[in-house]
Amino acid sequence: MSSGYEQIYESLIPKLSKCDFLEVAERLGLSLQPDGALSVNFLGREYEISSRGISPTDGKPVNVNNLSVLAYYSLSKGVGEPAFSYVPSNLAGTGITFSTNTKWMTDPLGKTFSGDYATFSETMCKLGGVFNGKLKSGGYSWLLKALPKILLQIVYYDGDDEFPCEVQVLFDKNASRFLEFECLAFLEGCLVRAMIMTTKTGDTTGWV
Repeated sequence: MSSGYEQIYESLIPKLSKCDFLEVAERLGLSLQPDGALSVNFLGREYEISSRGISPTDGKPVNVNNLSVLAYYSLSKGVGEPAFSYVPSNLAGTGITFSTNTKWMTDPLGKTFSGDYATFSETMCKLGGVFNGKLKSGGYSWLLKALPKILLQIVYYDGDDEFPCEVQVLFDKNASRFLEFECLAFLEGCLVRAMIMTTKTGDTTGWV
């Protein structure tokens, strides 16, 4: 029996079969392949999006939530450009908040990278992140294009005697034009998993 997450993805496949991929490619800035499928980079991996579903082009295992995020993104009607201004995921877009606090999703990042900014930096580079300088607050800022039109700011704060290491994930203010709030939470979970597993394995592929 499929898990709840697998059922979510499976329910999206019939909708993909009705999708106008040429229109999606032009609106979202995706690559359209000769066979009519879309190509997109997501968290350090290339994926093919077609009427039959979504799959990583490397053929290695993938977490089903990555596939769901890409399906929702492909099916969105979002238009516009990033604002290049970043806020917590529960404030992206109109300011409506999630019904639950999503900070618990990023807590494992502080534990994974505590006292090890060098490994954090290496992981961010592998996922396509670009260093954006040190903030006045003391955090080290990185920018990551999670998907075309959806930009993230990821900030690393060193721990001290009073506060533990913390990694914050901020979304471009216009991200909710392309993914609904619940989907942004899915994306945040995919990012956290990718950062942790890339650190553990040294690779962006081959794990679920």
